[in-house]
Amino acid sequence: MRVNLLGPLQAYGDDHCVDLAPAAQKVRQTLALLVLNSGRVVRFEQLMDELWDGDPPASAHTALQTYVYQLRKRFSLGNPRSGGAVRPAGLLLGTVDGGYQLSVPADHVDVFRCEPLVARARAEFRDGDFARARDTAAAALRLWRDDALVDVRKGPALRVEAVRLKELRTSAHHLRIEADLNLGRHHEVLGELTSMAGREPTDEWAQRNLMTALYRMDRRAEALQVYQRARTRIATDLGLDPSPELQALHTAVLTSDERLLRPTGRPTAMTAGTRAPCHLPAPRERLTGRADELVRVTAVLTGRTGTDRPLVIVGGAPGTGKSELCLHAAHQVSCHYPDGRLYARLRDGVDRPVRPAETLRSFLRGLGAREEQLRLGTTDLSLLFRSWTADRRVLVVLDDVCDLRELTPLLPSGSGCGVLIGSRRRLFVSSSAVHVELAGLPFEDCLHLLESAVPSHRTTRGPAGLRRLAGLCQGLPGALFAVAAQLRRRPHWTARQAAAWVLASGSADSDPLGIRAGFDRTLAMLPAASRGPAYTLLSPGIPDRLTPALAAASLGIGDQQAEDLLEELSESYLLRARRPCANGRFSYEWEPGIRRFAARQSEGPVMCSA
Repeated sequence: MRVNLLGPLQAYGDDHCVDLAPAAQKVRQTLALLVLNSGRVVRFEQLMDELWDGDPPASAHTALQTYVYQLRKRFSLGNPRSGGAVRPAGLLLGTVDGGYQLSVPADHVDVFRCEPLVARARAEFRDGDFARARDTAAAALRLWRDDALVDVRKGPALRVEAVRLKELRTSAHHLRIEADLNLGRHHEVLGELTSMAGREPTDEWAQRNLMTALYRMDRRAEALQVYQRARTRIATDLGLDPSPELQALHTAVLTSDERLLRPTGRPTAMTAGTRAPCHLPAPRERLTGRADELVRVTAVLTGRTGTDRPLVIVGGAPGTGKSELCLHAAHQVSCHYPDGRLYARLRDGVDRPVRPAETLRSFLRGLGAREEQLRLGTTDLSLLFRSWTADRRVLVVLDDVCDLRELTPLLPSGSGCGVLIGSRRRLFVSSSAVHVELAGLPFEDCLHLLESAVPSHRTTRGPAGLRRLAGLCQGLPGALFAVAAQLRRRPHWTARQAAAWVLASGSADSDPLGIRAGFDRTLAMLPAASRGPAYTLLSPGIPDRLTPALAAASLGIGDQQAEDLLEELSESYLLRARRPCANGRFSYEWEPGIRRFAARQSEGPVMCSA
């Protein structure tokens, strides 16, 4: 099976000359979404949302099964759950809990061949190997026959993918043209650049490169005219001045700067030879149960939602997987931030705040700052960082954020920059910020996470034991991955032994699941006046559901003071607010895992109950 999505949909079976792409649009949508998520589970809800745009009929599930059956029949795809034949070479459309999973070799899908080519071209360009970068980018562009998915009806997910793939194509096109310019082929790209600059009069990339090509052809007056037209349109349409980079190029043309005649002579704020920094750590695990949240985060960071200055804050209780979601999203959108991907954790190994100046020096060093600049104070370092990011596309990922004051100096200033924040508290950074809050995973996702993390372990052969083990982890991905790591180290364990280990870890002094430490750190971050009352409310004699009146009676304080305390705990993701009571005030419940963990301080924290 081979599938082409970079243009009209094409799908081939064993005979590579016969296009078997289905005619029915919903079957085409199903095939496209499964192929783009090859190797990953596409949940029933995602498919139905795509096919019926959030309003599925009562018969949607049956219709979806019919579409999948048609695909299996048309392409002879196996289904291990129903006992169908499994085809060779990894080709499989299987039914798994909660959805479908299609496995197609990467080299059988044009999208998956194009993406690594663009990434390789970008790396070759950064290394100064412009000839290879040009050829690699051109090879990626040859895979395109038209706009991606041009003849496939698109629901929410495919619309996002179509925009993402359009950006990928644009990136490859830009790389190829810039490589040509660096190779001295300004005559060859002049026509393309003239057309692009005419279509997009406020696109400074096109105007800048057209000016450069014209100047190198000894057409200085025309290059200056391009600038004047661009400046007028940018002012008229956007109410802005040209970027400092475009203004610097204009000055260079006016003064006949000889550096413009050299292919690599375009002015830049970074020192020559500086490579775009990528500080992102690799994700530790596959992401499970967060597909909707991942789509939402990446849509904002790639500009698909139309948000100015994309800024996303991912919050949630300890162990809900905020850091992993941030890292997965950051790696997915890396190609949209060619000038750098910066990462910092704002707490050190013993949970002390990292000084903003230390983080800024790390960022600026990666961006090519000189040592004498790095000796500046925090205010000047922040100003320098804002200046260097003003006209660049940089992604800044800040994890373990607890306080707005430590965050403010680290924010880039450019409208093309993105910011992704993992936070222990609810923060207000900007009215345009998008907030994504993580709760515990649904039970079926917990079960799938364990099954996929240790697929051949003996615990997966006992469904009842595995379900008990998943339940003990209270929906927290951090606990589930800790259990999976222990099972990898101990392949001889049964589910009963693993469950006993989880229960024992709650009463021991150690913290093998790593969850207790997270709750401990969050409680320690509370104001001193709130910390003692919070532990009192966690005592065994206090009911699980709290109201301001109950908290006031338990603590001997006024109702308003008690409500302020409960809201403080809610802002720290320790309590969940529920619907208002009869008197208009909210009731609150502890986040899963914290109740037993902090209720026995003298005996050592307990993560969860049996």
